[in-house]
Amino acid sequence: MVSISVKPRSRKLREVSIESFSPDAPLSELVDVIAAKNIISKHRLRLTQIQEPVDQKKTDSKGKPIRPKHLALNLEKNLADNGIAGDEVTLYVKDLGPQISWRTVFILEYLGPLLIHPAFYFYYGSFEEHSYTQTVSFFLVMLHFLKREYETIFVHKFSLSTMPLFNLFKNSGHYWLLSGLNLAFFIYSPNALPESLAVAGPLKKIAFHTSNHSEDTLNILVGLWAYSEVSNFITHLNLSSLRSPGSTERKIPMGYGFTFVSFPNYFFESLSWLFFALINNNLFSYLFLIVGSLQMMVWATKKHRRYLKDFGDKYPKKRKIYIPFLY
Repeated sequence: MVSISVKPRSRKLREVSIESFSPDAPLSELVDVIAAKNIISKHRLRLTQIQEPVDQKKTDSKGKPIRPKHLALNLEKNLADNGIAGDEVTLYVKDLGPQISWRTVFILEYLGPLLIHPAFYFYYGSFEEHSYTQTVSFFLVMLHFLKREYETIFVHKFSLSTMPLFNLFKNSGHYWLLSGLNLAFFIYSPNALPESLAVAGPLKKIAFHTSNHSEDTLNILVGLWAYSEVSNFITHLNLSSLRSPGSTERKIPMGYGFTFVSFPNYFFESLSWLFFALINNNLFSYLFLIVGSLQMMVWATKKHRRYLKDFGDKYPKKRKIYIPFLY
């Protein structure tokens, strides 16, 4: 058995001492004890150990004492698997603040466009008063985010249970503002109708421009959009199958799309928004495409590096990150 002293890194927490903790038990059991003694949700707690001891006499450029670096511990593993040895162990715990489940965050993020787009579309008029391009754009947006909600509830599996509550507002801004207000205001407006654009000034023509394609062109673009959405859904099913419920295990994804890139789900997501933008040719559709794709590229790059670190030589060397054959 191991004697563990858990020191608080947050003022509201108190020190916890455990005289006999099983070295084979996962650290999640230790967090349960800490949470019970502090009367706090276990999801708010981060358990760490000091990564590098620091001389307390040393200071930074501003004269403040240099604080030791803390390494977050894997709660699914025991002490030894986290690289901790000895009969007496000192760990640290931090209160991360109010938390919210990842699933709830995703549901609320995607709810924004599902509420905003109908509000603007029907405020501006009925089906008969909108152009065909406006109506097609409206249904594609609704189908996309309904698919997202379905995936969140029935497909996605999350390695972490919760995230800080504050992140809900930051993350939701992308969807409520950029893919919600941003698209709905400019695409469905009466200013985007051909007869309005014909007599509009240069700024309005740029901001509210929507194309009216031939029926064949529009059908091809909608078909390509549907292909991208279905492909994105398939890759999400593939990723979900890699992890059993409640597990945090990591496997190398294979199969459809993964032959060429590490994150085909992001690639197909960008493709669907590209075809959406080509359908209406609105400036703000392209803005959302660029911002969203750049963000997914950042995520893909970070996760790809983690794949290489975790799997080493086992990971396919010729596999690109985000765009087949290019990046």
